[in-house]
Amino acid sequence: MKAAGIIVEFNPLHNGHIEHLRETVRLTAREHIVGVMSGNFVQRGEPAIIDKWRRTKMALLAGVDIVIELPVAYVVSGADYFARGAVELLATTRIVDKLCFGSECGDIEKIKEAGRVLAEEPDKYKKALGLGLDRGLSFAAARGAALGEVLGDVPDGLLTKPNNSLGMEYCKALWQLNWPMEVCTSYRGAGGPSATAIRKAVWSGEKAEMMPPYAFKILKDAIQLGEIHHLNDYSQILRYMLFTTHPDMGEGLENRFRHFAREHSRLTDILDAVKTKRYTYTRLQRAALCVILGIDKALMNINYIRVLGFRREKANLLGEMTRHASLPVLTTGKDMDQLEGPAANMLGKDLEVGDIYQMANSSDIRYPHERGMPLVIV
Repeated sequence: MKAAGIIVEFNPLHNGHIEHLRETVRLTAREHIVGVMSGNFVQRGEPAIIDKWRRTKMALLAGVDIVIELPVAYVVSGADYFARGAVELLATTRIVDKLCFGSECGDIEKIKEAGRVLAEEPDKYKKALGLGLDRGLSFAAARGAALGEVLGDVPDGLLTKPNNSLGMEYCKALWQLNWPMEVCTSYRGAGGPSATAIRKAVWSGEKAEMMPPYAFKILKDAIQLGEIHHLNDYSQILRYMLFTTHPDMGEGLENRFRHFAREHSRLTDILDAVKTKRYTYTRLQRAALCVILGIDKALMNINYIRVLGFRREKANLLGEMTRHASLPVLTTGKDMDQLEGPAANMLGKDLEVGDIYQMANSSDIRYPHERGMPLVIV
């Protein structure tokens, strides 16, 4: 029993995601879909607008059969770590043999070739990358320029659009892992539904559009309960951590953060002040989030598969994964309690982060603790 794999955030789920799921089934010729999903924080370095349990329910209602969680240490790292962690999780299930992702390019061969260059790092690439960094380019811009030097003629946007870049990282990870997983991509054109636009509409009190009715209802219920999250919910946590833990954010960034944290109270205002041409806004958001959450890169080792939810009619698929996976599959508290060493440490951090997420915007001391949350089953 084989399945297609997807790597998602659904922050929140919209009609474009539904089209990607349809294309995944068509392109992979697989009836089953396993999704690796970011938890309560996402790769942009922000809290998800609604919690992972609601987003898991959206995913299952949309047709994903099993949702597993990407550990937070991978989520709030750069795209290369994010991609490697997600691909490795899919590989360890031993039931996923095909990966499908969305891209603005739609040319899987070009994306695969770019991923191979990133994995092998030929001398021409390394030299061009170094020259770009020496000129003061951000890493992303320098990498794109270096890839252009090696690849030559490439489709417009291949080296600059975010989904293309993530696709390259997925292919790079597969090269590095030497895992024989077939990859394909669905075309993601401009002007379609946007999770960013939906989040902005919600935060400004406007109606969210371009969502399936069931996803809109889940989001609307969260809005009515006041359980919508924003980066500024963590402003005072960041300021406290900056002045009490003395974090190392790399290249002296912590000094700029401390300086501007004295002048601004909102996290987004601090980020605006810290921003320079050298650092992308997303890079700074992730750095701030790592301080807030106490992320230790030593935690980054895939040691288990934590299931967030599954479709009841596909319980046999979950059973198949549990029997054949190369890592422990966690579906109960008892499963969690049996972990030891690095695996227990990584899970402990994810549980802690889940509680931080709940506390940050909640005035209710009776919030549900992460440890006791049941699987989502639809």
